[in-house]
Order: sequence, then C-alpha cells, then structure tokens
Amino acid sequence: MKRLTFPAWRGDHYVGLAEILGALGDHLAGASWELRLDEVAPGPEGAALEALAARGRVDTAALIAASGSNGQVIDGELRAFGGESGEPFLVLRAVDSTDWDVESADESVHAAVRAAYLSAS
Repeated sequence: MKRLTFPAWRGDHYVGLAEILGALGDHLAGASWELRLDEVAPGPEGAALEALAARGRVDTAALIAASGSNGQVIDGELRAFGGESGEPFLVLRAVDSTDWDVESADESVHAAVRAAYLSAS
C-alpha cells in the first residue's frame, strides 16, 4: 500500500474524520471498519467513537454519524475492509492530531485524497 500524508489542520479548521470520509465518498461503499483509537478529543463525538471502537467492525454510515462535525481523532488507526481478501483496502491514521496518513493500494483513492487535500504527498 502507498501512503499519503496531509496536515490535520487548515488554519484554525480541524480536518475531521467525517470530512475525510465524505471526500472519499463512493470508495467507501460497503466498507466495514475496525477502529483502534489511542486518543480522541473529549466530548460527545469522542465518546461515540470510543463506543464504536468497542463494538468491532462498523459500517461507514455509523462511523460518519459518530464522528459528527466535531469528532477529533488525536491518535489512532481506522482500517476499512471490503470484499473477501481479509486485508484492509484503506488505512486512515491520525498522527498526534497533526497529520492524517492515508494508505491504500488503490490509486483512485489517492486521487480522491489529492483532489480534496492539495497538500497531500
């Protein structure tokens, strides 16, 4: 898998999980997610994300709903699964609330990330 990294902040705007998932749109159709959250920002969205992480795999809609507009993953890894390979096709990693890493072997996922986040490299 190839990795792209971009800043988690645009000025004073935090690029939240729901925003990234929205930018990836159709690439996430039918995906199920495993959440490994080391730290989330306090608040209702953080509590909702931690509750999801405890459930095992969840769908994209549940992940978007839980993260809301203010959900901030400070450190953690979210793995998207689809198909029968048993391996994730996408890994999102929050790095100290400073950067997002996006790993995928699918070049169309990379193109979507680059289109939404021009600083991704």
